[in-house]
Amino acid sequence: MCGGGGSTPAVVQTDPKAEAAAAAAEAAQKTNSSNAARRRQQQASALSTGAGTALSLGKATLGQ
Repeated sequence: MCGGGGSTPAVVQTDPKAEAAAAAAEAAQKTNSSNAARRRQQQASALSTGAGTALSLGKATLGQ
């Protein structure tokens, strides 16, 4: 006979708001981790060269 299985497949119920919230949270986490990595790289670069520090120029206070 033609397709006589007798039972219909189960319908999967999804919550669009929950899926959107999960996707937003995942995107935020990826963005935050990439921003943190970029910040660490910039800080390491600036600290290794001594750029932007008054102490590297022999000054104890700023502006003098």
